Amino acid sequence: MIGCARQRIKYLEMNTMTTYIIAIAYILFILEMLLISQSFFYTRRERRTDRPTYTPKVAIIAPHYGWDDETAEHAKTLLDQDYEGDFTIHFVTHDKVGPGYDVSYPHLQEIAKDVPHADVRLAPNIVDNNLPRSQKVQNLITVIESLTEDVEVIAFVDADVAIQRDWLRLLVTPLQDNTIGATVGGRFYFPQTWNFASLVEATWVNFQMSLQGDHWLTMVWGGSNAFRRELLEKGQILERWEQAAIEDLNTTRAVRDVKLKIHFVPDCVAVTRTANRTWRQIFEFTNRQMIMTKHMGLWAQWFGSLSIFLPKAVLVFGSIPFIGMQPGLLPVVFIPFLEAMSFRLCSRNLPKWLRDMPKVRDTLRISKYAAPFCIFLAGINAFYAIFQRKIVWGGVKYEILSATTCRVLAPMKDKE
Repeated sequence: MIGCARQRIKYLEMNTMTTYIIAIAYILFILEMLLISQSFFYTRRERRTDRPTYTPKVAIIAPHYGWDDETAEHAKTLLDQDYEGDFTIHFVTHDKVGPGYDVSYPHLQEIAKDVPHADVRLAPNIVDNNLPRSQKVQNLITVIESLTEDVEVIAFVDADVAIQRDWLRLLVTPLQDNTIGATVGGRFYFPQTWNFASLVEATWVNFQMSLQGDHWLTMVWGGSNAFRRELLEKGQILERWEQAAIEDLNTTRAVRDVKLKIHFVPDCVAVTRTANRTWRQIFEFTNRQMIMTKHMGLWAQWFGSLSIFLPKAVLVFGSIPFIGMQPGLLPVVFIPFLEAMSFRLCSRNLPKWLRDMPKVRDTLRISKYAAPFCIFLAGINAFYAIFQRKIVWGGVKYEILSATTCRVLAPMKDKE
């Protein structure tokens, strides 16, 4: 009798634990879906919003590092923007360690030589000049300090992204609203091959668009954003960048500190084509993003990954081996399928021109199966960021000391 009673108590305890595991896993999934749904409905509202024409003079800053055929194509796209106002394009690269300059410099000069509204700047190398900031930040500062007085808006675009002809118009138009401090476009990774590692990385990046909207979690992404020039002084942008490793997270903090909004433009998507990626490359990239997010003070985004994504992934993947012994855990198995469905919902936020590309459509269909793993990866990245402050970016090793300070630890490697 006593043995039976003990077995019954043990059985009830197991059932109770199983119930808790299932409940927690689904509660965490529901929280995730609430954020995704908010962005989904925001995108629908934003696409129905009609704004008056707004065409201030714009300076586009395009930092470069390295060169290939795709980079050349992206640079040429900037020259032909469908924008009714005046705009100038400032390509910028840097001196190499020692004599010479980055390989992109002569190519950019060739592209810009017959274009009256384009030029090429050469920034000092941070290693040789002992500058306490990242090379990208130095490149941006070099251009900003030389802008003419009539520039009203500054836009930024990375060299490795493909944009549409309406990119500038889409980013600039919402800035006529004085409650908006900065606009930001989406980042879309488009793997050219379907090896699993590349799909996980692409899903990890593309999922972030579902966290952008009209709420306080929206962030500035350095690869595609714009703000009115007055934010430089009002938000103390250059002061924040003076010793910083990354510019966009500091711009995010600046906009928030002056009580303005960051406005996500869902139809302004910049596409990065990726080749076969290794797991080592992916962990380096995703860990770097999360380390910068945490140690630059964007606690909500980091803590959300740590407190929602990591526990949910551990509960789901940790429960699967025990389903045979504890059938009550079976409902946990459905969460990865729900994650795949939620990623498909996120994909509906992409602009139609992108979704209608045959290879993109096929890639999105395959990528949904990587969604559960990218969520798990984001949780691991958040946990890793607790113990690490050092990153490698653009061939240079940095230590993130605070939101506005970094230490350059290793010299730059040439990228040919």
